[in-house]
Amino acid sequence: MSLRATGFDKLQKDLNDVDRAFRSLEGIIATLRFDPNEPASVLSAIGQMENAIDEKTAHYGRNAMVQTIAAQLKEKYRAQIEERAAVARTKKEAGGMNRSAVELPTILRQIENTVTDLRWADSSSFVRHIKKLSRLLHANELEPISAELTGGIDLDGWLNEGRATKGAMVGSAELDWPADHNSELGTVILLVDRFAEDAESAIDFACTFYYRGRKFSQNLQNMTGQVLVPFARDYIDFVKQKTGVVEATTLPAKGGPAARKVFVVHGHDEAARESVARFLEKLNFEPIILHEQANQGRTIIEKVEAHSDVGFAVVLLTPDDEGNAKGQQAHARARQNVILELGYFIGRLGRSRVIALKQGDIEIPSDFHGVVYEPFASGGAWKSAVGRELQAAGFTIDWNVVMK
Repeated sequence: MSLRATGFDKLQKDLNDVDRAFRSLEGIIATLRFDPNEPASVLSAIGQMENAIDEKTAHYGRNAMVQTIAAQLKEKYRAQIEERAAVARTKKEAGGMNRSAVELPTILRQIENTVTDLRWADSSSFVRHIKKLSRLLHANELEPISAELTGGIDLDGWLNEGRATKGAMVGSAELDWPADHNSELGTVILLVDRFAEDAESAIDFACTFYYRGRKFSQNLQNMTGQVLVPFARDYIDFVKQKTGVVEATTLPAKGGPAARKVFVVHGHDEAARESVARFLEKLNFEPIILHEQANQGRTIIEKVEAHSDVGFAVVLLTPDDEGNAKGQQAHARARQNVILELGYFIGRLGRSRVIALKQGDIEIPSDFHGVVYEPFASGGAWKSAVGRELQAAGFTIDWNVVMK
């Protein structure tokens, strides 16, 4: 009696097919090129890979083991393609974030510096600075944000409504600013763009809504302090929140009741110091005068640091010392500690939150560009300057008190 074990013969054939299939799949099956950012391109690469495997195993289509191996191989390469595409996308996004992390803070600082330049620009230099501000607001890194903020805003309609409120007095027109914070930001972006295109429109806007006097420069500077400075502060904050970019800036942060402290830096002129302190108290600010604070065993600079949680600083540059460059004639100067504290508060609060009142013909530091220097005299004209700067820094000011 004889018995043929045909099942083993079939198994042996299948194993032989598997062996040949493995050898056919050795080496490069296919070379795939695809764009990881395009889903259709990734799917196309997966399809090319599956077709290449099918071609290699076409001769063993009825072999279940070969088909199982082919299916497993397809799944393996599908996962690899998808993983490589995901990694490539992540690297690109990370690279974009890194570029933003480097470039955005620079642009934000340029916006800040440009607005500072606009604060003191005359009618001729205003044009150059406002064009620069417009370009910065529409830089590649900021254009999507600015476009989102300006969408759907009717600037001309808003301006016409404001002009309709104009009375008999020059500068009596009032603007109805949007209640929505984003719309307010978008409105100012459109204003900046309008001013950049047509300088006359900036002068007209300033004279109509922010009139201070007959000089165009005065009106432009007043408008900048009331409109562009708060806008730049809030726009920078908005960009930071939107992008996650962190960068210290020197534009004033919004003030509130808790921030109504003003550090008064002074020299030997006690009368000037008391005039400034009492004026600030009438405006509902708390003047911080260093010698009035407890020592608690601290050095002078430690006392300054301990009481520097203020929202503003007034620096009195009084002619207490004399000094000169080598070989030059002596000139009246403020005390060295006053200059040191001036620099300290510029660094801590930013230029926009520091005003220096200079008394008489006194030498002032030449390298603190952007700091407001105002003449200080017993007549009290300096009070309006201090009031303007406090208001531009975000504080509410009672102008009836200022003008008394």
